[in-house]
Amino acid sequence: MVWRPVVLEMAVTARRPANCGVETRPPSYLLPVTKDNEWIGDLGHLALADASLGVLLVDMLSLLAHAGYPAGPSAVDTGKTTRQSARAVQGLLSAQPELFGDTAGDWLSDLIAVTELRNELLHAVALNRCSACGTASRFLHPRSGREVDRSEQVVRDVTAQALALYKTGMVVAAQIAERVNARIVAGARLQAEATGEVQNPPQVYPHQAVHECANCAGNGRGRTTMAIGTAVEVYPREQLQALMDGQRSCGPDTSRIIAET
Repeated sequence: MVWRPVVLEMAVTARRPANCGVETRPPSYLLPVTKDNEWIGDLGHLALADASLGVLLVDMLSLLAHAGYPAGPSAVDTGKTTRQSARAVQGLLSAQPELFGDTAGDWLSDLIAVTELRNELLHAVALNRCSACGTASRFLHPRSGREVDRSEQVVRDVTAQALALYKTGMVVAAQIAERVNARIVAGARLQAEATGEVQNPPQVYPHQAVHECANCAGNGRGRTTMAIGTAVEVYPREQLQALMDGQRSCGPDTSRIIAET
């Protein structure tokens, strides 16, 4: 018996060439996924945009897991889908709205709506897929039973929405980190007063890396920007006052910096 690989075919375009059945080129599902105007390329970009949103939501859940300081951070399930993670963040927004900025609720609602569109587009089944060239123009979402418009423009529009939500979501994550850090410091102050010892509480920050290619950065090399956290010391009130009194002899600037810290 000769072993032959099994190729799982999938519909990869919503346009039917005029000469369908006559072309001699390889089937479209065997062409490079990044080739212009190939369906798998557009859907691939949508899947990557959705995955980025999923990572951002898990990051938000990780930030919020520290809100119970001085108790250790609660466990975060990193295996959820993007929509499941969004629902989890929504639940925390309802329970602890003080940890979120004013735009978080609308952002989460928009994100969930986009994930529903993404699911329909990615999981739709071709109804009239050509067995010769792989093209199709009609798609059905198997669970809902609805026909899905999976045209090139629709996929790119949904991808653009997901990318825009990622950018605004970075602001939402930064607002969460700021509020969680404030709660951590407040808890550390209570501990410092109760124990009479200096506290070194953790500070959280979004684990975001923004990369720009050489063309977009305009420097010929590319650029990556990362967020870096800060270190904090929280003194008991009496120790802090003594420290400030001792530093005043060094000049007003040093005293001011310590007071602000």
